[in-house]
Amino acid sequence: MKGTPLEFISNFDDLEDARKEITNSAHNMMCPGQHARTRIPWLICLSFFCCCLCLQSLSAQDRFELSLVSRAKGKRVPEKTLRISKADSEIQLDGILSEPAWQSADKASGFHRQFPNDDTIATSRTEASLTYDDQNLYIGITCHDEIEGKHIVESLRRDFDEDNNDYLMLVLDPFDELANGYVFAITPLGVQLEGLLTGGGGGFRPISSSWDNVWYSKVRKHASGWTVEIKIPFKTIRYSDKLSNWNIQFVRNDLKSNERSTWTTVKRQYQPTSLSYSGALKWDAPPPEAGSNISFIPYVSGSASQDLTVNRDISTDGKIGFDGKVALSSSLSLDLTVNPDFSTVEVDQQQTNITRFELFFPERRQFFQENSDLFSEFGFRQSQVFFSRRIGLSTPLLFGARLSGQVGSGLRVGLLTAQTDHRREADRDDIPAYNYTVATFRKQVFGRSSISAIFANKQAINFEKDQDDGFDFGSRNEYNRVYGIQYNLLSSNDKWNGDFYFFNSNDPVNKTDHWVHGTSLRYNTQKVFVFWSHEYIGENFVAEMGFFPRTGYFNFGPFFRYSFYPESQTINRHGPGFRSRYYLDLDWEVTDRETSISYRINFINSSELELELEDTYVKLFADFDPTRSGDPEVIPLPEGSDYNWQGLNLSYQSDSRRNFAYEIAAGYGGFYNGNGFDISGGIRYRIPPLFNLEFRYTYNQIDLPKPYPDGSFWLIGPRIDLTFTDKVYWTNFIQYNQQADNININSRFQWRFAPVSDLFLVYTENYFPNGLTTKSRAVILKVSYWINI
Repeated sequence: MKGTPLEFISNFDDLEDARKEITNSAHNMMCPGQHARTRIPWLICLSFFCCCLCLQSLSAQDRFELSLVSRAKGKRVPEKTLRISKADSEIQLDGILSEPAWQSADKASGFHRQFPNDDTIATSRTEASLTYDDQNLYIGITCHDEIEGKHIVESLRRDFDEDNNDYLMLVLDPFDELANGYVFAITPLGVQLEGLLTGGGGGFRPISSSWDNVWYSKVRKHASGWTVEIKIPFKTIRYSDKLSNWNIQFVRNDLKSNERSTWTTVKRQYQPTSLSYSGALKWDAPPPEAGSNISFIPYVSGSASQDLTVNRDISTDGKIGFDGKVALSSSLSLDLTVNPDFSTVEVDQQQTNITRFELFFPERRQFFQENSDLFSEFGFRQSQVFFSRRIGLSTPLLFGARLSGQVGSGLRVGLLTAQTDHRREADRDDIPAYNYTVATFRKQVFGRSSISAIFANKQAINFEKDQDDGFDFGSRNEYNRVYGIQYNLLSSNDKWNGDFYFFNSNDPVNKTDHWVHGTSLRYNTQKVFVFWSHEYIGENFVAEMGFFPRTGYFNFGPFFRYSFYPESQTINRHGPGFRSRYYLDLDWEVTDRETSISYRINFINSSELELELEDTYVKLFADFDPTRSGDPEVIPLPEGSDYNWQGLNLSYQSDSRRNFAYEIAAGYGGFYNGNGFDISGGIRYRIPPLFNLEFRYTYNQIDLPKPYPDGSFWLIGPRIDLTFTDKVYWTNFIQYNQQADNININSRFQWRFAPVSDLFLVYTENYFPNGLTTKSRAVILKVSYWINI
């Protein structure tokens, strides 16, 4: 059933195939049965043996490539080289490439098709050149259209979805390390996207578009295509002004032709942004120094709110604060936030929870998103040492500071500190004022791999003094610390990828079994994807700044997928998948098991169909009410009981390029000692580029025998997005959550009146579904302005 009782904790999110498997593992349905007590030795041996069989089937050359990752880095020979020279005349940013500098500049051309196949020259021709002056880097690009008609651009909103838009993307690696970089992309309608590239550019979502900075562009459309000029101030990026060799890639998405192309050849199983396959950018001289780079972003906000569950009084509030950015060098920066206001951050998309564990919600606050790879990539997807949403959501954040960047060859460092205020709570322990500090480093070793370390400290301030003043902190700890080391494996060709970590925690209460370790290893080729992982999470391991939904277990399991690429005008690839995962308690008894087989078909038009059969076993280590009703009269499933069930899941996603598109996923089968049914998905209609309507839905039905709880839950979320220009947006998001007994309306207006300077007007209201009685409402007005000093 979608919303499994088994918390699937793995590092699958690096690649699309694995991400979808972990998503499917959260969608279980199936029939009761019995399960014998199982011991660890033969389970681990059988699972590991299956993984070894898969690896044994790989070629000797592939196994030899793995052995090379531990050897010293050899000099990469790029497929193509682009030369950049200083402009001998002023560049006028008008989208017309008429200046003499463009006529004499070296040209990147001969793009290769990367999708739907990767064995030919791109149909849509593209040419790009670079030049620079003392302050800025310039890029001039010509995109020829081989098919007439309108370009596919779903909206005018910044930081667009790359899958659903035509665009031209520039990828830069200024440190020539093939590990991290910058991305700048633009659509034919002039909509911008900028982001940070992490993990070598080869993960499932390697671009973090939360990075927001100043750059300029101008697009011109003409009969045979479109041209664009881009100006990136050197102050915007971090680089070494002593290096004259960078890495560079151009990516073009042409949805009209259903083609994605890259300047250098990138096999279709890898991300087009993978730095492993980037070309070289040769400067005629080391780039100029960026000079003084200090930015000051003050804000002022005012709000009015009303909580009708308490009284009808209207509360008003006003805040002022600022963010600051200081470039300490061309590669090291300091970011500051004082009295931040996150009230205008985009609202979370709600989830129905019929699992035994806490759900994961992504970080949306920009201060914590920027350079987040230095802090948040310790551990796996569902076991993170640092999870920034633990900071400042339950208590006010007073200030924060982040130092991050490169301080030597292949060495990145990060230091983050944030201070919250104390808070009195009516029905639970009061919350102390905490200081949160995280220190990390990442050193590139053995080519593109890296070794990292982290120290995370959560420390109460004035803990005893506040208690003397009447605060009751109850069982809250005065401090919590986590520290450890992680090795990230990344081969030179993106075939091999892995993570190996060991962390320890320290607090006033837990003195034993407070350590964790984990291993994951992935192998990815055009036809074969193999994954193995295991984790041990000690019973007393506590990471109060992290995300660990459960402790006291050992888990392991393989995943395998094989893809066929037929010579077809309809199907791009298809193939079977197998996944298995076991959880054992510290007495080596199996408490959870999930095994599935699936078959997926990816069509050339971007639609997708998948069928999956699952078998699930769970032994409860606590009483559990899957409806999460909170009703004391409900009789939960008892602690110690075990359940085995099977189920069938089917999902389909239509052609996402079309103005009307949809996706649907359904599952039916057993659920604990009863049955369950679920259906979820979304419907989207757009009138590009101004109007976008998305209607997302989830329905869960639980049928358990008496006297155990059953019920059904709807979660419905229509969202209307209006983009009047590329600087003015209005989003209205309505969410009906039957499980939470709430209807939420969030209306968010944004006007970007200057680079990285915004006016926000946000209105939010919560209702009881029965009678549409208002619970609470608020309106917020906020203005921020970017000032370069």
